[in-house]
Amino acid sequence: MKNKDWMFEFPVIHFNEIVRRVKSNEYAKLFIHRMIKQGKIKRVTKGIYTTSNDIFTIASNIHYPGYISFLSASYRFGFTETIPRLISVVTSKKHKSIEFSGYTIEFISMKSPWGYHKEGKGTDVSFVADVEKLMLDAFLKPKSMGNFEEIEILFRRSEKINVEKICSYLKKLNSNKIYRLVGYLLEKHQNLDLSGLFPLDKNYYYLNPFKKGKKLNKKWRLLL
Repeated sequence: MKNKDWMFEFPVIHFNEIVRRVKSNEYAKLFIHRMIKQGKIKRVTKGIYTTSNDIFTIASNIHYPGYISFLSASYRFGFTETIPRLISVVTSKKHKSIEFSGYTIEFISMKSPWGYHKEGKGTDVSFVADVEKLMLDAFLKPKSMGNFEEIEILFRRSEKINVEKICSYLKKLNSNKIYRLVGYLLEKHQNLDLSGLFPLDKNYYYLNPFKKGKKLNKKWRLLL
């Protein structure tokens, strides 16, 4: 196949798409072998190939919808100095983890695979959580942030929080618990008061998902 330009329109391409382009299953295998040998593409895992060198671009384009979140996104934004070797991608379905180029790409299935944006151009496009969605994700799957200190770093170092957007995301998620956890840390670190967005339920929740607090915050009905 003389014209291979289409290969470089995609940061990640699946075997089935290559077959569709070259019209032959056997030739697709030969074509891939030649392209890898020439150093023009790399094998990510069985049936998945990439023309990109950026791990965030590769990880967020393997499955759709998918976006970088948790500690990986916090590092991407420059909030944390912890260099992740585990790249966390939020998806709508369960997928097996992938070992690639010294990284582990894990796919975390969530019912809320929304609240992300596109970064870059062409084949360097990656999909990353909005800061406001990252704040919700951090409490939805706290273990993927590593520890509570990393969650606090996220809220402390974030700048220019879009209040309208985070209120919209909280309403869409519709979780009294997440609303109160996010609301407390925004008030503490960003001086933003989101109280009154929802009526509080009668439950008390622990702020730190890794430790049972004892100090009561009456406003947010949290144990600190």
